[in-house]
Amino acid sequence: MRSFFVFPLLATMKQTFILIATVFLCFFLTGCCDESAQDYIIIESIDVIAFDEDYDDDTVPDEGFPELYAIVRINGDNDYISEVSYSQALPASIDLESFLFIGEEMNLQIEILIFDDDEATTEDFIGSTTFVPSDFLLQRNRRETVQGGFLELDLMLKWECGS
Repeated sequence: MRSFFVFPLLATMKQTFILIATVFLCFFLTGCCDESAQDYIIIESIDVIAFDEDYDDDTVPDEGFPELYAIVRINGDNDYISEVSYSQALPASIDLESFLFIGEEMNLQIEILIFDDDEATTEDFIGSTTFVPSDFLLQRNRRETVQGGFLELDLMLKWECGS
């Protein structure tokens, strides 16, 4: 009489296993590039998480929260300058308008410099950090934290495959 109850239970477990295996396989196969496709990474925006509020270039005391912008440098050359972010608290988001790294750029050193946009004085350097985009390939996170000195940034990433 016991076997009457065991067989339906085993059948249900087998169906559950097959369903989970199918979902996992579909997710795994659609989430990776095949060998003929090329990975590329898009940085949609940067969240400034922390910085030294007493940064050296701050020549005007008590001017309020800084108006932040970013310069992206590839191998020492300025490649992109963002619009100014007028966020009044941390984390302050800086839009990079879907800045793309593809091909050989994935292996180059990228430097992000953060500045305070001052209208009355020259722009104040707040800090910088460096990274290599290919270092993020293994995890494929949507958010990666990079640090340099007192500066901490979260990169908002988007992963794509192209042929």
